[in-house]
Amino acid sequence: MINYGELYYDHYCKYLGEPIDREVYKNNDKIPSIQILKYENVFEKCLVYNTLGFSKYEDVVGVNVEVSMVVDGAFRHAGYILANSLFYCISKQMQFGRGIAISSIENIDKSFVEKYNKNSVYFTEPFGFPEEYSYVHSERVDNGGKILLAFFISQSEYDYFVENGADKFEDLLEENNVDPFNISRKSMVWDCVWNRTW
Repeated sequence: MINYGELYYDHYCKYLGEPIDREVYKNNDKIPSIQILKYENVFEKCLVYNTLGFSKYEDVVGVNVEVSMVVDGAFRHAGYILANSLFYCISKQMQFGRGIAISSIENIDKSFVEKYNKNSVYFTEPFGFPEEYSYVHSERVDNGGKILLAFFISQSEYDYFVENGADKFEDLLEENNVDPFNISRKSMVWDCVWNRTW
C-alpha cells in the first residue's frame, strides 16, 4: 500500500525544504485530520501553507490532491481557514479541482473577513512554483498525486467568477497583474468596474 502522506511530504521537502511549523485540524473524531505544514523563504515576505491529509479523501472529492496557499500576512488565520474550507468540501462531497471557490468564510473566521475584505477561497493550478511542483510522482505509483493552489478573493471577485467561469476570472487576474499572495490587495473586480465607470 502506498503511503501518500510520505509521498507528498517528500515532494514538499524537495521543493520547499523542511517545514517550520505544523498544525493539525480535526473536524470530528470519526474522520482523518488534515495537517497544515508551514514553510518560509520560498517567496519573499510570504509563508507557504501546505496540506497533508486531504489526499485521504480521494473517494469523497474525486481526486488525489493536496493544497498549497501562499500569503504575505494573516499568518494566524490562513491555515485555519484553509483546513476548514477543505472540511467543508468534504462534508458537501464536492468534486474538487481547478476553478472552485468556497464563499462565506466569515462563518469560519469573521475577524479575517472584516480586516482583509476577502470572504472566499479560490482553488486553481499552482503558479509561481516550478512546473513540476504540480504533480507528485513515484516509481511505486501508477497515478501520482496533484497539488492545487488556494488564495483569497473578495465578494465581487467571487461574484465575477460565478458569473463568468474560471477561465475568464483567471484571465482578468492576469490582465490586471494581480498578486493573489497579497492579502491586503484591493478587489480586482471593483477596481476594473470603477475605472470603466470614470
